[in-house]
Amino acid sequence: MSRLNLTLKNGWIALVFQLVYIVVQFFARDIFLDNLGDEFVGIEGTLKSMLMFLNLSELGIGTAVGFSLYKPIFENNRAKINEIIGYLGYLYKKIGLFVLIAGITLILFFPLFFKETDTHLGLIVYLFFSLVVGNLLNYFFTYHMFLLEADQKSYVNIKIYQTIHIGKLIVQCFVLLYFNSIIIWISLELIAPFVGVFILRRKIKQIYPWLLFNFTTTKEVKERNRPLLKKIKQISFHKLGSFVTTGTDNIVIFALINPAAVAFVGNYQMVMGNINILVNKLFHGTNASVGNLVAENDIKNMLKIFWEMMALRFFFAGTTLLLMYIGLDDFIIIWLGEKYLLSHKILIALVIIFFIFQTRQPVDSFKQAYGLYDDIWSPVVQSIINLIFSIIFVLKYGILGVFIGTIISQFVVVMLWRPYYLFAKGFKVSTMLYWKGFIQHFIYLTFTGGVFYFIFHLFDTEMSKSIIMLIIKLTKLGIVFLLIYFIVLRLFSKGFKDLINRFYPLIKNRF
Repeated sequence: MSRLNLTLKNGWIALVFQLVYIVVQFFARDIFLDNLGDEFVGIEGTLKSMLMFLNLSELGIGTAVGFSLYKPIFENNRAKINEIIGYLGYLYKKIGLFVLIAGITLILFFPLFFKETDTHLGLIVYLFFSLVVGNLLNYFFTYHMFLLEADQKSYVNIKIYQTIHIGKLIVQCFVLLYFNSIIIWISLELIAPFVGVFILRRKIKQIYPWLLFNFTTTKEVKERNRPLLKKIKQISFHKLGSFVTTGTDNIVIFALINPAAVAFVGNYQMVMGNINILVNKLFHGTNASVGNLVAENDIKNMLKIFWEMMALRFFFAGTTLLLMYIGLDDFIIIWLGEKYLLSHKILIALVIIFFIFQTRQPVDSFKQAYGLYDDIWSPVVQSIINLIFSIIFVLKYGILGVFIGTIISQFVVVMLWRPYYLFAKGFKVSTMLYWKGFIQHFIYLTFTGGVFYFIFHLFDTEMSKSIIMLIIKLTKLGIVFLLIYFIVLRLFSKGFKDLINRFYPLIKNRF
């Protein structure tokens, strides 16, 4: 199967499963709140946050290993693949032991952490134990899935884990509705990961019968992979920087405004976060495709694919941000009530952040494929800029000021530095090529927005009274914008033209 076909397969499978998961999660959340209570659901969220903090020790390993696998996969070097996966297992088992010891230590403080709750401490410990065990299984037994990711077969992992996760939610709902048993509900959290590990390992053995599941990491193997360990440390800085940047906004709002403001912002962030996930699922698997492309080392073809990806990202990001700008306030009112609306300026700031996040992805994909992580100073600078400007502006503009700080930090590091670094150190061509192409696509989007603005008033623009009415309105407006934007990009964007020429034979053959 070709690289394009695998990318499309990964994308549509990831998208379908994510849509199903969102629907099931929406209904399951209501049942969990009604039958478990707000406190217990809140405790579960807190325990997952604790576990996420413990997992910070993993930062960078998976990404670095994925990058290091592209070349041996391209060369079909099975010995090297076994060595890298075996070395990954060696590192992951060390991290697993750390998470286990840290988890046990954390449990000792549970009587202090949860002394004000009405939930029995034994239930809290059992739930945390179940979550930790599920996490440890990944470290000890399923690290081989990174080979699936790098080999553009992530759809295998998605099918297995998402099916089990969705099935677990459905069974948990059934247990609460008909048995009202919290113990069984927690036990399902413990059992589901074992089922996933069993099925995934069996599937990996079928796909890669030559893969060694008991690889011995010798001193020589550790020495040969010292550059990989260095790369892991570099990526850890970048991952930690991103973690700090995205995590400080709500902390600043909590500390300098009030806790209620965090909840108001959280509603918008949850909706936009799900939209981000859905858009990204369409591009699931492109990182592996780019990694294999870089391994071929054809600069002309790489630049061609880069601009195809950029044109497609603009196409989806432009359409999505327009629909969010038009419909997000209506959705918040229908969902939660007018009380939870934020100002129009905050909505614009959040839409800008969404746009930056989407259009940065082609640069990030190629930067990762090249393994360009030597700029460990950049995530530190990004975090500092974000924090300083957020604090300065929050005192003057409130919540809006926090997002102004985020936009400034993203613009300086993500929009200015990273493209320069990729084009200078990766492609080894002038950065002016990037800015010429990026500005052109921004002009195409702005022009389309201007044309759409005049057409927009021909439609019913009153606030929607229900979700169905909102979906119908956004569908009509989205189709109009898509058609205009498609025509503009088809006429003026070379990357979009190349993309259509790439997809047309594929679609023609299917139908």
